[in-house]
Amino acid sequence: MEKIAFVPLVLAVIKDPRTIFITVLMILFVAIGNYVQNYVKKIKPVKKKKAAPPPPPPKKEEEEEEEGGGDEE
Repeated sequence: MEKIAFVPLVLAVIKDPRTIFITVLMILFVAIGNYVQNYVKKIKPVKKKKAAPPPPPPKKEEEEEEEGGGDEE
């Protein structure tokens, strides 16, 4: 067996469009598989809603009369 006889055969196989197409597909398949395997969904931080300040307590009628009656003589 001569090793020189295999060189044209190997070059013919490597240059064949089907071999190139399958090689590209396999590289894409491995890259997509690697991406899916290493994919980690980022956790979004939960924002706390600020609590609205409580409304002021309602004034009683007696307090309103005392506050408003300062000008009376």
